[in-house]
Amino acid sequence: MGSSRDYQAEGIVLRHGVIGERDKIVTLFTRDEGKFSAVARGARRPGSSLGPSVEMLTYGRFQCVRRRALDLITQATILDSFSNLKTDLWRMSCGLYACELVDSSTVDGAPNRPLFEFLLEALMEIDRAGCDDTVLRFFELRLLDHIGFRPSLGCCVSCGASLRPVENSLSAAMGGALCPDCARSCPDAKALSVSALKVLRFWLECRLDVARRVKMETALSCELEEHVYRFVRNVLQRDIKSRAWLVRLRSEALLTSTSEASTIPRWFEAE
Repeated sequence: MGSSRDYQAEGIVLRHGVIGERDKIVTLFTRDEGKFSAVARGARRPGSSLGPSVEMLTYGRFQCVRRRALDLITQATILDSFSNLKTDLWRMSCGLYACELVDSSTVDGAPNRPLFEFLLEALMEIDRAGCDDTVLRFFELRLLDHIGFRPSLGCCVSCGASLRPVENSLSAAMGGALCPDCARSCPDAKALSVSALKVLRFWLECRLDVARRVKMETALSCELEEHVYRFVRNVLQRDIKSRAWLVRLRSEALLTSTSEASTIPRWFEAE
């Protein structure tokens, strides 16, 4: 019989680091144990059977041993390697962004099964069908919901009045929408169009595969990006490093698509 210290965890590799010459420290976000870090011994050794299982953006089943310090990963089985995601620079960058958001918004040892299922669904969808701005905004918005910071979009968060179909405002500090009258006295209130309010309300109630059917003009997409990321930034109290990389990739892709002179994406150029 196995020791009571032995346990099995089904999870997604959020990040990893190097320890010693052959080992890795792996941070997992799991269905039942929440987030935790563990040592994968020999994972960096050439030919290691454990190595591929503890790569970032891998969904697996991990056999672990509890220890006083960091737990130990002894065996692992890959359940989904997200192969399409990992062979496309944009998809992989979006997946890493999603993982960093989850990592930044959770603490060790606090299970959040709905958030785990949501992250897994998002990675599977990106792997299957790619990723665009709609998917990114939907993920950011629903992440806020899953960690307890669902934006209030039904009534004015200041006076409680129903929001009329006019340009209202959104306040990250107050956690939701403001009517035109209350917005005047809120320093961080930003104009919220009728279309943007409708989309945000819709996204809070639908699934990812349904949300991505929303087709938006560039102006509306930019407005939603500003609003949702202001909420993310306000909750996390920090910027997400991988977001800057996403912005750069998107800008470079647009530049490349409009310039016939450049045949090599600039993100491969030496700094």
